[in-house]
Amino acid sequence: MEVNQVDSASSIYYNPQDKLQPPKKELDKDAFLQVLVAQLRYQNPMSPMDQDQFMSQMTQITALEQIMNLNKSMETLLQTEELSLAANLVGKQVTVVGQDGRDVEGSVEKLIINENGIKVVINGTPYDYDTVKEIRG
Repeated sequence: MEVNQVDSASSIYYNPQDKLQPPKKELDKDAFLQVLVAQLRYQNPMSPMDQDQFMSQMTQITALEQIMNLNKSMETLLQTEELSLAANLVGKQVTVVGQDGRDVEGSVEKLIINENGIKVVINGTPYDYDTVKEIRG
């Protein structure tokens, strides 16, 4: 007869430290739904949740989801607007604040767009878009 050993690596409860997620600082709709499901699961069967209260919570979830969708749309609109404004800088003379705090003047050669935001390239050096302090035609 073959005996199978079960160790912590094959346990369903195994969770290596590098896979732990930092705690959330804000409650999102998933957390809200988890609370609602827990309320339904552990409610007293002799005194079930009031229908009006349940509908009120479902309405709150829907409103929360719509607000989150609106927030994402506004962020996308803001990023698009910022990119459009930055694109208009290509070829223009600008003054930016360098890393040493001194003003750098020159023509914007191109834009670099990555996860760190938008950078304007002047004389081969990238500067954050938000360091632009003067634009000349």
